[in-house]
Amino acid sequence: MPEHRLSRSEVRLNPFSIGNPHPYSHSRTRSRSHSRSSSKTRPSLTGPRPSQRLIRTISVDSDVSVGEDEFALETGESQVPPEVPEEGSTDIVDGLEGLKLGEKSSYRESENVEVPYVSTVLDNSLPLDYLQDDVLNTIQTLRIPKWYVKGSMGVSPLDRKKIKMTKITGAMTNVIYKVEYPGHPSLLLRVYGRNIDTIIDREYELQVLARLSRRNIGPSLYGCFQNGRFEQFLENASTLGKDDIRDWKTSQRIARRMKELHTGVPLMKSEREQGPACWIKIEKWLDTIEQKGEQWINDVSNVQRWLMCRDWPTFKRTVLRYRDWLYSRGLPYVRQGLVFCHNDTQYGNLLLSSPVIPLDNVDPVISNPKSASSSSTTSLFPQDSNVSLEQILNPPIQEQSQDSKLVVIDFEYAGANPAAYDLANHFSEWMYDYNSSQPDKCFTSQFPTREQMLNFLYSYVSHLRNNTAAPIDEEVKFYYNSIIKWRATPQLFWSLWGILQSGKLDAPAQLNDEKERPSGGKYIFTEMDEASDALETSDSTSDSSSEKGVDVDSFNYVSYSRHKIELFWGDLLQLGVAEKDACVGIKEQLDANQL
Repeated sequence: MPEHRLSRSEVRLNPFSIGNPHPYSHSRTRSRSHSRSSSKTRPSLTGPRPSQRLIRTISVDSDVSVGEDEFALETGESQVPPEVPEEGSTDIVDGLEGLKLGEKSSYRESENVEVPYVSTVLDNSLPLDYLQDDVLNTIQTLRIPKWYVKGSMGVSPLDRKKIKMTKITGAMTNVIYKVEYPGHPSLLLRVYGRNIDTIIDREYELQVLARLSRRNIGPSLYGCFQNGRFEQFLENASTLGKDDIRDWKTSQRIARRMKELHTGVPLMKSEREQGPACWIKIEKWLDTIEQKGEQWINDVSNVQRWLMCRDWPTFKRTVLRYRDWLYSRGLPYVRQGLVFCHNDTQYGNLLLSSPVIPLDNVDPVISNPKSASSSSTTSLFPQDSNVSLEQILNPPIQEQSQDSKLVVIDFEYAGANPAAYDLANHFSEWMYDYNSSQPDKCFTSQFPTREQMLNFLYSYVSHLRNNTAAPIDEEVKFYYNSIIKWRATPQLFWSLWGILQSGKLDAPAQLNDEKERPSGGKYIFTEMDEASDALETSDSTSDSSSEKGVDVDSFNYVSYSRHKIELFWGDLLQLGVAEKDACVGIKEQLDANQL
């Protein structure tokens, strides 16, 4: 510790170099202009004690449980279970790929995935040159391929002046950067956001990523640190926009890819036994709000303003009544219909790895046309819609062959849920424009129309379909109505998420003027105001930039939460689950009519 404190406008670095009993210090002004140029004058940071690289072993050795298709459960159809491979057989992995939705089975799959780990924290509130130092040193310690330089223990010899860090907006849980360096593959740096400990189970998330990696789903994971991780950056990929997901054929493609995810990743036995992941979190978050925000919920004005309910006991009672209404056929029935879901398929989490080639000038080739038993003779589309159901059920082979270009990323909220929940959540994301001046606002008029939902659902149901004995119209109708019933759940989920993310329940933060460095030693801050974000300015001399859009620092979580909870109440009132005098100020609601 220093013998005296610096002035409010200074920062000091105390790295405690190995072999030097007299640690050097460096002071600099915290002005914006100086913060951009200080890396040219401050001493090199070689010699500090590096953090140790560890290997975390993530086990996915567990019972695999494959349940029933929700529609098969509804209609009482039963599927013949496949032969179960013997434990230890090399056919287990191949058997996973052959399993189809609706088959009942339980067996074991065994694999340990090793992930490099370093016990350090990256503080993205640091000035830019300090953050760049820490990022490069953490990359070096993790020994990330094509970035690691042999012979350097924990301190990267790469030139700090050449690194470029671009803050990627659109993320509302984490702070995300694209890390670039000449001649090196780009990396995606994910720094976990604030107030996140009660929202995301990082251990479970890593297990999910390990399970997905063995199926080549999602980007590669290069290494983790205490408050984040480094991942593969998908070069040349383009993120879908709010209008892209509304495109007729793109919506069909999203439907097919979601069906592949739902059927292609078997659940662990423990996931099925626990029940829907969305409700596990909702119940946990209700308890968290009661424990952390006792004073907040006891103020009736807060509950009425942000949860649009007359008081907290009424709100909690209504939530649990809705859960029990969804579970009316019993929790075992709900468990059996669970599938692996992404649970956050907003357009920012959907990428195209390369442009889709239009088929306007290509003669379509129909592959494996659906049999008459799976085709529809009536169609649920309105008679005046002029929709060709045949084109939805039997897309050309050239069209389906491009489905693999659509990539889903960010599995932080993934878990076991009914497919209807995942689909309802996706449709709800149609109502948001996260790149607008009001990213928290819900545009209810943008919720998909009946025709748009049917376009999606006919594509979803007909793809990889097992229940060929039943008319496809009946299955589409079942999912349509299930989405209406479950639609209030994602509204509730994200409303509670917004309250927890907002920090409204937290005590005022205390200034922590000491921060551990990834390569050893400490940063010592004496400013009373917050350290400026390294990427906030558009200084022309900066090596970093920021794209337009929402991020964790600018998003209005409380306003977002209020918009969500209003739709929650609207659905419950129409479904007859909530009492009208339980809620206050409800003005907007979605159409909850079923087919």
